[in-house]
Amino acid sequence: MEGQGNIWKTAFLTLFIFVLLGAVGVSAYLLGARKLPLPGKVPTPTPTTSLQPSPSPVPSPTSNETDLIKAAIYVLTGLDEVKAEVIIDQNTGTHAKGGIREYGAVGGAYWIAAKSDGEWVGVYAGQAHPTCNEIASYDFPTDMVPECLDANGSVVTR
Repeated sequence: MEGQGNIWKTAFLTLFIFVLLGAVGVSAYLLGARKLPLPGKVPTPTPTTSLQPSPSPVPSPTSNETDLIKAAIYVLTGLDEVKAEVIIDQNTGTHAKGGIREYGAVGGAYWIAAKSDGEWVGVYAGQAHPTCNEIASYDFPTDMVPECLDANGSVVTR
């Protein structure tokens, strides 16, 4: 009888996740999910009326870091900037989390990355939880990765 309770819990959790992902996908589609230029098309610059020279941009110390994180996620997923957009939601300097969406797709996936030996490594990309083995050696903060899947596929709260 104990096993049937677990089956119902698993079935309910699975159904809940699918409904939630469906709602997120539909919402993103209906809201336009960021109007991005199509790959290969360059937006036409709008002429400015100001004749004052603009200040030189000062490179942000994180701009290179952003590029390195995105590159690690493209390597992990096998995609590139022409096929998909990587969005960084959180970056602690040693761990990062965000989303990836293929152009033209309704939904997407989330990803996590970690800095290992000074290099950014894509650790996981998908719509479920990473396995506990995938994240074990990267010491992710629990607020960034609160749950993982054990060897049996059960959700483990970290």
